[in-house]
Formats: sequence, C-alpha cells, structure tokens
Amino acid sequence: MKSSYLPLTRTLVLTFAAVVLAAGTAAAQCAAPSSAGLRLCQPSSGATIYQVPHIEATATPTSGSINDIKVFIDGKLALENGGPSVDLFEGGVSNGTHHLVVRATDNFGRSYQAAEYFHVTGNLPNCPMSTVGVRICYPAAGQAISQNLPMSIGFKGSLPITRVRAYAGSTLIADFQVDRGQTQIIVQGIGTTAGTHSLNVVALDSSGHTYKSSVKFKAYYDGSCPPRGDVCTPGIYPDTPQDGQDVGSSFRISASVQNNTAAITTMRAYLGSTVVAQSFGPTLDQQVTAPKGTRILTIQAWDTAGKLYRSTANVNVQ
Repeated sequence: MKSSYLPLTRTLVLTFAAVVLAAGTAAAQCAAPSSAGLRLCQPSSGATIYQVPHIEATATPTSGSINDIKVFIDGKLALENGGPSVDLFEGGVSNGTHHLVVRATDNFGRSYQAAEYFHVTGNLPNCPMSTVGVRICYPAAGQAISQNLPMSIGFKGSLPITRVRAYAGSTLIADFQVDRGQTQIIVQGIGTTAGTHSLNVVALDSSGHTYKSSVKFKAYYDGSCPPRGDVCTPGIYPDTPQDGQDVGSSFRISASVQNNTAAITTMRAYLGSTVVAQSFGPTLDQQVTAPKGTRILTIQAWDTAGKLYRSTANVNVQ
C-alpha cells in the first residue's frame, strides 16, 4: 500500500510503523511471573529482529498492584503505561544493537526491572551526503527487495536541490519536491513490478543542473492489496504464524502463493538462515520445531518464470 509523502525539515521519512500499543493485552500473551518480579517475554535476549521489534512484558508485585510501567530503549523513554503489562510494536528503532530496559513500579513505590540487548535488521538506512551529487543507499546493487519499493536517497547540490525523481528503467515512479535544507529522502511503498530493474535517480538544483545515480536491483512479489478493489497483487499470503505472534516450540507454518502469474515450483520457510519446511507447489503447510527465542521467519517461493516471492515476519518461540 502506498503512503502519502510527509516532508520534514531536513529529511523526508516515510514508514508504516511508529509506536503501536495495546495496553493490558500483554497478559494474554505474556504470562505474569508466579512470584514478585517483571517478566520480559519479547524480544528474547540477543534476538535479531526484522524491522519492527515487538516488546511484551508483565509484572507481578510483592503486594498491592503495579501502577506504572516504563520501556526504555538505549536509555530513552519509549513508552510509559499504567497497569501491570505492556504490548508494544516500536517502529522507530534503527538497524543495529539496542539496549532494552523495562521497569515497573507498584503502589508502594517498589521497582521491578528486566533488561537485555537485541539487534534490528531490515530497516532503511540514513543516507547523508558530504559531497556534491546524489547517492542511492538503498537498495544496494543486486539486492532483492519488495516490489513496493523502499528507497533511501541522499543528495547535495552546488545550489539548493529542488526536485528528486526516481525511475524504474525509463518509467517515472516517484517525483519529490524538496524542501529547502533537505538532504535525503527515505520512503517506503513506491510501487513497481517484480523483476530486475535499474533504479535511476535524478536530482535537480535551482538552476536546472542535474545529478544522477543508478543501481540495478531485483524486486520480488511480496503480496499486497490496492486501497480499493478486491484483486490483490501476486505474492505470499501467510496464514500462520502471523508477524509478532507467540508460538510453542512445535508450531505450524502455513502459507500460500496467490494470484501468481506463472506456476510455482518451490516454496521454502526459513528460521534465520535455516530451511525448516519445503514444498513443491503454491501451498506450504508443515509442523516444525524450534528452540526458544525471537526469530525471523522468511517464506520464499519461485515460479517457472524465475520470479521470486517473499514474506518476512518475527515470531517468538516460547
């Protein structure tokens, strides 16, 4: 789904996730500790997470009740919530290793705390420019990325840059007006077709001078629906588990390829980089086992035309 453009003073940033919380729902997924303390259910310690961390925690007081719970990421307050639990999808976390601290306080002033480190991958990088020109930081050369094309572009002109245009081959797919002082564009959801493309970016300054950069990438079918109508684009449609779901050590992976333009030859499911399930058609439905922890589940498929289909989610094995 395409997002509208939201210009900021220095950087244009578009994301699907910000901070989403469901106060009081974590207890259903994250069981409270049997004795006094705070239990951090997600993410698991040392976990690698694709894009958006799912943070679940709940506390049990020595006596009385929990009346405050705070989430800190790298020392900064991400959420403060009343009640004994928190269930948070935090979309503002950059790639790299982060320190998570969750602290609860009861009505007698006693504190309960849990802390750990986790690693995030898959988010779009910043693209600062120190020299005159235009640079494509994402996608990288030869990278396979979603057909709902995410981009990170940096630019700097001898005179102020006023416009940035992006092309898939010769087809214009995005035309950005640039605010004064803006030096980069980070955007998700610029639609293109699946297949191999050349991303060509042209930045224009106030005198009409152009700066150009190009990179070849491969777009895969990831499955999405337009805002109107019932016909979805081709892609993998996961049934279970869903992104952010808690599962047992033995769980079912079920997914299908829909609206495919050519016959599907193979589907594979990966936990991290390990293949855990495989089929030779447009459906995958298998029971798998995995050790405890937060893991990246990737499902891929290939058709007879050589096109790639992909879906990625975080799952928490308990």
